[in-house]
Amino acid sequence: MIDIHTHPVQVAELLDRDPDLPRAVRDVFGLFMPPQPLRTYELHLDEAGTDQAVVLPIDCTTAHGAKVVSNEGVAWLMEQTDRVIGFASVDPNEADAPAKLEHAVKEYGLVGLKLDPALQLFDPADRDHAFPVYEQALQLDIPVLIHCGLSWARVGRSSKAHPLALEEVIHAFPDLKIVIPHFGWPWVDESVMLALKHRNVYLDTSILHSGTPPESIRHTLERVGLDALDRSLHAQVLFGSNYPRVDPKRVADGVRRLGLRPSLERKIFDTNARELLNMNAQVAA
Repeated sequence: MIDIHTHPVQVAELLDRDPDLPRAVRDVFGLFMPPQPLRTYELHLDEAGTDQAVVLPIDCTTAHGAKVVSNEGVAWLMEQTDRVIGFASVDPNEADAPAKLEHAVKEYGLVGLKLDPALQLFDPADRDHAFPVYEQALQLDIPVLIHCGLSWARVGRSSKAHPLALEEVIHAFPDLKIVIPHFGWPWVDESVMLALKHRNVYLDTSILHSGTPPESIRHTLERVGLDALDRSLHAQVLFGSNYPRVDPKRVADGVRRLGLRPSLERKIFDTNARELLNMNAQVAA
């Protein structure tokens, strides 16, 4: 089982290594929970039944003068435990962002890219700044997880994270694997439309907007239609929790309560992520 969406912003060892990180976590990411040891993060994965989880940094250098975990920090974390799968982040507003992405992938072994237009304050369809980053990701054959929908961070601007902003990106890069997290809530219909139309678009289950995670997940996915998940989106939905904002165990419980066919549940929890991340090819090699 793989969690495609976690943030290592509560890991005490990372905060201790980077004196600038506590401010970034508090003032940019908007998390005020006390730090916890890496072992606590792993125990959360255990409780959810998760074998490995993707960790997502966010480079907000030009927007907020901070990195909400650096690529170097993610690389260090990967050295401490084999439970994490590291994504990179670069700031599309910086001219050398494509080169930095290439360095993070080739030198640190990071296997995906995280972008957050709401926090990084960029236009996802900006051909001068964002498109060169997508082109580099395509050349590196890595997926790109682009935040869409509600930004829980107070400094975030959700208006910059509408999933329809990705339509031009999808058309320009039809072979680029793009993950829309949170099913793009509240723009669920638009997110699902993009995934139905384009097989290179994925959706993750890190959905929380009211009540408990199981309630938010059921409300959102039943609105989409569980039959649509089974018949049309079975290869494009990924399990993601958005830890530490949400307890992974409760998100996993929410998915399990949907009563999906075992084969579809297995794809959501494991198979789809492995294919997205080329993990099966890596094992074969």
